[in-house]
Amino acid sequence: MPRLKLTIRAVALGALISCAIAASAAAQAAADASVAPDAMGSVKSVVDQTIVVFKDNNIAPAERELKLRAIAERHFDFQEMAQSAIGYHWRAFTPAQKSEFVPLFTAFIEDAYLSRIESYSVEKVNEQIRSSMIQFTKQTNDNDSPGYAKVFSIVVLKDQNEPIPVNYLMRRDANEWKIYDITIDAISVIANYRNQFNRVLNSDGYDKLVSIIRDKTQGLSTDMAK
Repeated sequence: MPRLKLTIRAVALGALISCAIAASAAAQAAADASVAPDAMGSVKSVVDQTIVVFKDNNIAPAERELKLRAIAERHFDFQEMAQSAIGYHWRAFTPAQKSEFVPLFTAFIEDAYLSRIESYSVEKVNEQIRSSMIQFTKQTNDNDSPGYAKVFSIVVLKDQNEPIPVNYLMRRDANEWKIYDITIDAISVIANYRNQFNRVLNSDGYDKLVSIIRDKTQGLSTDMAK
């Protein structure tokens, strides 16, 4: 029976936070975001909002969690992420399975992201903000699908010799751009899940996949409560 390795390192939101706390140049990068909101401006807004939450020395852990969940739920397209993570199997899901899977996947991603950031103290956040930076380089729009775009950035960390390319895949939802995937050093976070999910679905089916994700989410919730 295949094992599903839902590693915290591969979680999309965790990846975003890891980049956000490295953003000593975020304020400068956001200075040119005074133009009409576009995909790049949306990503910059997420980074800036996240840094504000992390730098608040007086915020209680429970309140910080609520604020970070609110940022995630506003700026990430969990419906698109869940569907993309399932891949071609999505067409075979029943309406009931689709309705069940999206909130389950959302809960797992959020809990994995929150369990990751529990390891970052305020002191560590401030140290990384001072010593590292993120630079947004460009935005490309899909000419065939105007509602889709890609935002390119590089993250420079003090303990890394080479900058890390971190790119955001975006989809327009009404008047807002939302993130539905992140690539880190050319590796797609959602593709990582898709490969794992497909192996479980092919060998053991939908119920087994749901069971594994529920167990993982429960474990993450228990760890955060300690």
